[in-house]
Amino acid sequence: MEQQEKRILDYLKSHEAEIFADLEELVRADSPTQTPENKELIAHCSQVLRDIFARRIGVTPVVYSQDTAGDHLRFDYGQGQDTVMIIGHYDTVWNKGQLEVKREGNKLYGPGVFDMKSGLISALWSLKAYQDLGIDPGKKIMVFCNSDEETGSKTSTPIIKDLAKDCKAVLICEPSEAVTGKLKTARKGGGGYTVTVHGKASHAGNDHKGGINAIEEMARQIQYVHTLTDYDKGTTLSVGICSGGTKTNIVPDFAQFKIDTRYSQVSEAERIYGLLHAIKPSLPGATVEVEGKPGKMPMERTPGNVALYEKALEAGKALDMELDQCMSGGGSDGNTTSAMGIPTLDGLGAVGEGLHAINEHIYIDQYIPRIALLASFMTRI
Repeated sequence: MEQQEKRILDYLKSHEAEIFADLEELVRADSPTQTPENKELIAHCSQVLRDIFARRIGVTPVVYSQDTAGDHLRFDYGQGQDTVMIIGHYDTVWNKGQLEVKREGNKLYGPGVFDMKSGLISALWSLKAYQDLGIDPGKKIMVFCNSDEETGSKTSTPIIKDLAKDCKAVLICEPSEAVTGKLKTARKGGGGYTVTVHGKASHAGNDHKGGINAIEEMARQIQYVHTLTDYDKGTTLSVGICSGGTKTNIVPDFAQFKIDTRYSQVSEAERIYGLLHAIKPSLPGATVEVEGKPGKMPMERTPGNVALYEKALEAGKALDMELDQCMSGGGSDGNTTSAMGIPTLDGLGAVGEGLHAINEHIYIDQYIPRIALLASFMTRI
């Protein structure tokens, strides 16, 4: 183990109780993505996050006030010609009281403990280690905490794009791959589409021939949509919701279905968009309308992303840690910055299990080393 890494790891180990106290305080602040009914919850969590940063490193945030979401926060640390941006969200998929914060053996359970409040505390204590150990990271570090990632980062994406455009690199403190702890050098993108079919109603017994069955047209289109899946290219299409008709004795004149699309290449996102919007009806007289577009573009394994991963490998080696990489099927804010051409590395948060599941937890014994990895890694960029 190299000398600086040993100093960082020893320091973090000596403050383990405080680190976990901060993490549990943040996790106990329930923070479902804001709706009109739970606005006070996300606001309270935002304040808890501000208080922890102020208490530990004396930094107050730049606040991006929002009406339809919780406030987004930016904490700036250090100076330098280059800027590295850390992105993490403090909203979760859990409503108030759905999950209990508890320890069982080597596992810490709680709402958002894995996804991804542990990542925010990792960022904070990396900066705290620099401050207390007198380590100059040699750059400005900007920690951006958004409140709406779990619902697509609708209000935070424009801010992320504006802040990231001049950054040397973007680090995403989302969870590592479940169980394995692998870093994420690529992520699939995804988009949603709605297909609406109009036919012609008629009496199913007296005038069956005079009707145009919208459900039949929908069934044919669903079969076609599923043929567009290409596993070799990492492209999948799945119809998850469909509906149509009113009564069994009426030939239905309306039907609708919704498609989830995932892709690992920008070219595939564009191809699927073109094919779906080119859909034509197969039944004479039926009409088909398609709405939707690619959402998050994929985070491709670009040369810049790979170069960042190689720096992380160096940091891991200095800490006597073995690291590996993977592609994730889900998206993150890293998709946005990577698609902008900015070197991005994801999965720098904790190691654990239960992403969006009731058994969400992190592995306690691997948490401190992962913070040390982040702190070491940032000095090498």
